[in-house]
Amino acid sequence: MEEKLKCYYRVVLSRIARDLDEEELKQLLFLCRGEVPRRVTSVWELLVSLEDSAKISWMDVSFLKRCLNVMGRENLVVILTEFENKRGLSIILHAFVEEKQNVKPITHSSATEAASHLVRLMENFSGGEDLREVIRNTGEKAEDLWRQLLSEIPFSNLTWGKFSMLVAIAGEIISSSASTHLRRDHAGEDVMNKCLALGGDLSSFMLKLGCWEQFCSDLEKRFNRICRRDVSRNSPLSFWRQVADTIGDLENEIFF
Repeated sequence: MEEKLKCYYRVVLSRIARDLDEEELKQLLFLCRGEVPRRVTSVWELLVSLEDSAKISWMDVSFLKRCLNVMGRENLVVILTEFENKRGLSIILHAFVEEKQNVKPITHSSATEAASHLVRLMENFSGGEDLREVIRNTGEKAEDLWRQLLSEIPFSNLTWGKFSMLVAIAGEIISSSASTHLRRDHAGEDVMNKCLALGGDLSSFMLKLGCWEQFCSDLEKRFNRICRRDVSRNSPLSFWRQVADTIGDLENEIFF
């Protein structure tokens, strides 16, 4: 997964390097003054130098985004944001699958935490097993189900809640495929490719809604409202508090 995302990152940097002219190189050099230890003669050399200085990496392009934003190259900022979204969503989906298989992440990040939240939310969703049964019944055509689902989601009515639902469904689809093909020679690679493909699909939706931080914040609030409330119910509560929580359940759907 990491190597594939790094390759995608290099493609994005190459595109930026090709798109900036000599005058813009001078602007970028000015904005990066003090950060570039050696003389550079091209945008690509500058980007490599920023990597060497640990100012940018496949996991953090925020410095470059700020510079491009100051330069008025919002179109390139969008390209980097799309990369950030695809990277984060692909990692979420992969972590979602691993958590379903009881594999703990080696490193923790906002993406792996989001994946854990989504798994828990789906466990709390009363229709979760029905959804998984539908996905299992589609078998090899699960990705057709995904395409159909995407075609029926109107951008105008999209919310962070519905987006979270889409991410969770994507995770369930990939998890089902992973379970079915667990013994295939290239099962792991198949899962990674699906995570990248569906993560790419989802990134365009996220771009319409906002940024990665907003998604994580909304998901955290949703998780706290639903899952941690359930934990608190194990402790003694007054009758009226239980009534209030029950009413809250009726008023709030998990993903809407």
